[in-house]
Amino acid sequence: MLKAVIFDLDGVVADSHPIHEAAWKTLLAEQGLDPQTINVDFLYAGHPRREILQHYLGDLSETRVERLGRRKDELYVLAAENLATKPGIPRVLGELQTAGILLALATSAGRTRTDETLAKFRIAGLFSAVITGNDVHAAKPAPDIFLLAASKLRVAPGEAVVVEDSVAGVQAARAAGMKCVGYALPEHASSLREASADDVITEFPSDTVRYFQTLIDGNSLHHSANEFGIAAQRGD
Repeated sequence: MLKAVIFDLDGVVADSHPIHEAAWKTLLAEQGLDPQTINVDFLYAGHPRREILQHYLGDLSETRVERLGRRKDELYVLAAENLATKPGIPRVLGELQTAGILLALATSAGRTRTDETLAKFRIAGLFSAVITGNDVHAAKPAPDIFLLAASKLRVAPGEAVVVEDSVAGVQAARAAGMKCVGYALPEHASSLREASADDVITEFPSDTVRYFQTLIDGNSLHHSANEFGIAAQRGD
């Protein structure tokens, strides 16, 4: 039985990836890299900030990681004035809450940015639990953040569905024993399928509650894409 849906923040609730990408490119350009030659795929795989910095800049001292992290936050804030939710998110959250489904947010982002983002969207009160990267020791793809969310909601892993847009997030959800919907642009859909997402969609369904319930029940979603009104990116 479906009791909870757990959402990632960046790229699922918040349409923040373009802002993050712009901030990262500016930061890396400041460190001497050519923004035109940067392969941004690593940014979208759900890696922690430290790993992103080391991927592009090599081994870094703790002090430099912290300094560059603060600078990236500054650049993000400068570009985030027009930050909005992903399409359909207010409707989806409202439908689930009305149906008595518990909602949680589980994000690798820090507590301050998470709280500020939810306050900006005026949706903080919809979530019964908000878990951030500050609340767990092991980042995604470790399952810790989703297991903590389930514990806070007092639901079993098998009673929750996770909505994620990154490979690391999908892997973390599956490691936690939870069903996982990959939510991404078409160009990123194949990587989420390969990470074992139970389903991959490019937009939220028109009947949200029944869609997530069907996923928990284990019924085939391949035969009901039109029924749910989903733009799907699925493999056979």
